[in-house]
Amino acid sequence: MTSYSTAAAAITMAVLTASSSSPGTVVAFTAPSISHHLTRGGNSGTSNIASSTSLQGMKRNKFSKQQELAAKMEEAKRLREQGDGGAAAAAEEITKPSDNAQLSDKEIKERNDRQRFANMLENSMTSSSSGDLGDGYYLTVEQENENADAVFKGINRLYEGDPAPSSPFTELLNIDSGEPLGQGGMKRLVPWEGSRSASSSDFMIVVTDPRPKSVELRTAMKRLAGALSADMLAKCVVINTDTPAENRRFVKKNFSEDSGADKMTVLTDEKMDWMREYTALGEKRFSISMFILKEGRCEKIAREVEAESMTETVKNAIRGILR
Repeated sequence: MTSYSTAAAAITMAVLTASSSSPGTVVAFTAPSISHHLTRGGNSGTSNIASSTSLQGMKRNKFSKQQELAAKMEEAKRLREQGDGGAAAAAEEITKPSDNAQLSDKEIKERNDRQRFANMLENSMTSSSSGDLGDGYYLTVEQENENADAVFKGINRLYEGDPAPSSPFTELLNIDSGEPLGQGGMKRLVPWEGSRSASSSDFMIVVTDPRPKSVELRTAMKRLAGALSADMLAKCVVINTDTPAENRRFVKKNFSEDSGADKMTVLTDEKMDWMREYTALGEKRFSISMFILKEGRCEKIAREVEAESMTETVKNAIRGILR
């Protein structure tokens, strides 16, 4: 497999090369926009002091992250000056237009890996937003930073834009019959594989958690059931490791037929094969992951999602798809 760490360093070198070779180009580190926080403090002296302290903390955190990124860029520059011949080739590769239809899934993933770090680096340095879910973002600042670090370190996981494999769905268990979906069930579920209930350009929302009888996942399911329309719930697929019988008991106890939650599809991944294929097991700990899949690609991915923020995460991600 391609070394993503090498590719990421090469991308950083490409960014530096572009900056140094273009007269007048300025790489700037900017503090986050905090104007929306100023309206939350009220008029009291105590509130203003608290707001000021909070804002100073935000600035320090943002500046620390920018210092880390600057250090990574300096390391890339040092390697470039040592004559790493791969950087120029990587930079050249990034700028080449390509047609997805002519590339294999592996080639698309490799190209995405080369491009991703440069994009994240640029966004981290120039973003004027604090990344609040309430402002329409589907990732928190912490999630964005974790994702950027994963790219830089070359962690092998699915990223946005990568192929979304269909075959892992065939082994998921139907909670009513306890049997695997098989090829036919997969095609009925996955829009781009010929689902009769959705067009091939439609998307599906997958929420998954490897923890058995996960309280967080069950809370997230209840929140989604109460917040999403029936149409959106019909696009939701929940995948966990509970037995089909355990899932049936939970659904029967918590979701009545007229609640709309029965539109949501719940599937069992007892051996965690689907989660492993979609890199939803986490590098450090088990948690909730959310994927929006469309036309065979991972359009949106959020990892380590809290149950309390699941509704906003899903809604904001959907808005990004529908724009």
